[in-house]
Amino acid sequence: MTSKVNFVQINQEQSSSNNNAIDSEGNGMKTMATLLQNSIQGVQNSFSSVYTTLAANLKQSLEMTHTMNSVMEQFLLSNLRITSNITQIHKLETRGNFIPSLLTITIINSGQFPIPNISCSITFVKKDHNEPVNIGVECKESIKRGITDPDSETTSISSIFVPKTSTTTSIFTLSPQTQIIEKLKLAPSEFCQYNAKVNVRFASPGTGELLQKEHSFGLYLIDQCEKSIRFESQLTKYECSHVIVELSPYLLRQLWNVHPSSGLSEAMTFEISWKKWIGADKSKVLCQVLHFNNAKSSSEIIDRIVEELKVLSTNKNKF
Repeated sequence: MTSKVNFVQINQEQSSSNNNAIDSEGNGMKTMATLLQNSIQGVQNSFSSVYTTLAANLKQSLEMTHTMNSVMEQFLLSNLRITSNITQIHKLETRGNFIPSLLTITIINSGQFPIPNISCSITFVKKDHNEPVNIGVECKESIKRGITDPDSETTSISSIFVPKTSTTTSIFTLSPQTQIIEKLKLAPSEFCQYNAKVNVRFASPGTGELLQKEHSFGLYLIDQCEKSIRFESQLTKYECSHVIVELSPYLLRQLWNVHPSSGLSEAMTFEISWKKWIGADKSKVLCQVLHFNNAKSSSEIIDRIVEELKVLSTNKNKF
């Protein structure tokens, strides 16, 4: 009996020891699982933090790139300038056709960076109309030169407004501190007032989006007339109606190309004449504005020219 009882006790103690080992092993597994779970959670948090930081940096980088592109685009556009001027073509240059208007367009890059892939166009519309009209345009001269040195080398180039064929477009690069000056002969098919617009386009260096800059000007009736000066008074030679318009000396010199060294006197007659588009008859206006053609159409033209003179005089009164 004694040995049997002892055997049972030993078995009970061994079973208890095994149970303790199993419990210890289970606790170890739980601890390991907890540690592993915490480690995974830590890695996830780290990746999430890294992703959040990376996303924020990427967003900031994109915003910075967008800002830099926008600044560069505004910089190029602000340094791109367009000017225009209309003068009279000398009779000897018309070859029998009465084409008195010479349009000079200057495109300037005053910045420090080149502007590549530029294309240009010019459109005309009749005053109070929205549809473009075709006006005969012939390139008289197109040159490129620097803007800082008036004596810089001048290079003749192909026309940027009048392509060699109707299906091609002139594409060019405007170097820093450089200007292109192009002179165009204008031959309108109808004697009327026109609104004109020069459009210069180029692709953004950063985004490739099309950027453009516009310059608007007017082609007045006066611009399409022949202007001359007579040094004897003709105001009393004709019986005619008249309108008096106050013009500044600056405007008279500008419209009739009077040299600054030349004086202005009351004996001078500033004459505006035009052919009836384009016939043999000629009508005239003498300033202070005097006309002697009683035709209704000529009277309407006179009224428009007077209005143009008033507008030009108002705009130039500061001179």
